[in-house]
Amino acid sequence: MKRKAIVWLCEITGKSILKLTDEDYNKNGLSDLLALEGTSYGINIKMFNHFQNTISGWPGGKPGADDSTRPERKTPNPKRVIIFSPHPDDDVISMGGTFDRLVSQGHDVHVAYQASGNVAVSDHDALKFIEVSSDMFTGELKLKIEPLIKELKNKKADKIDSPEVRQLKGFIRKREAISATRYIGIPDSNTHFMNLPFYETGRIKKNPPSKKDVLMTASLINKIKPHQIYAAGDLEDPHGTHKVCLDLVFEALKSLKGEKFIKDCWLWLYRGAWLEWDIHEIDMAVPMSPAQVLRKRNAIFFHQTQKDGVMFQGQDLREFWVRAEERNNETAEKYKKMGLADYAAIESFKRHYY
Repeated sequence: MKRKAIVWLCEITGKSILKLTDEDYNKNGLSDLLALEGTSYGINIKMFNHFQNTISGWPGGKPGADDSTRPERKTPNPKRVIIFSPHPDDDVISMGGTFDRLVSQGHDVHVAYQASGNVAVSDHDALKFIEVSSDMFTGELKLKIEPLIKELKNKKADKIDSPEVRQLKGFIRKREAISATRYIGIPDSNTHFMNLPFYETGRIKKNPPSKKDVLMTASLINKIKPHQIYAAGDLEDPHGTHKVCLDLVFEALKSLKGEKFIKDCWLWLYRGAWLEWDIHEIDMAVPMSPAQVLRKRNAIFFHQTQKDGVMFQGQDLREFWVRAEERNNETAEKYKKMGLADYAAIESFKRHYY
């Protein structure tokens, strides 16, 4: 609440934290905060240090550094990391810069794509890909492809895709995701396509998550034994997939409570595709240079079927790469206005204690 009050006071006065005065607190209904903390000078220093200490260019921890005020531990180094991505592009949209930083700093980074994302591939995109395959093959292989082409050309708007077309669309999303992770620099063996069963209905409305979804999630975590997990806390997804995927991570971690490695595994929640963390909620702010912003944009562009007219983008009509850049820039601008360092962009995370 104190952090929230300070952010609000900076916004309405147009001042940075260290310029706030007793008068600013008293005039804007925060005299009780002064009474609690003493002088504005003392509160300002305390709050400035808090926000300053959230900023780290070392999301996996900085080896050899004093980590007493850093958001992440310096040891172990390198760390094993799982990035859970509800759809096959949430990883780069929401934390592409941090993903890139973790890889470049030598951590063993794995990405787990929880849902196939097949319903978000349009029929015309799927037709384009399958017709390329048709052009390449002859004989028996070409004959196998023809029914898919026929279905996509003649499909009515209200018809559910056949399992074969859903599989095709899932493969398209898979290959786009692998292209992006190769660009960032992780081996293909570190990309995991979970294809969780709850998602595979062929419709926007999904099945309720089952024990099998939890077991699959827990099995992957137990196999990798990560020191860090990143998961989507971006719960404004209009179709609810993000919330289901986050709840599955929570349930999986709960089931693994008895495992030794879990005690040293930290869970970080990201946002970005649908909304952003408020400044007072941020526990780790990872800054990006202009060059890193461009690398993140390029990684998002590998998801070609989700660009230039996204099928399910909610009320926000901006493309996902535009949303991400503008939100990251806005976060950096808010930090700057509060008197902190001036960065091109910032990705933000909240630590979840489980």
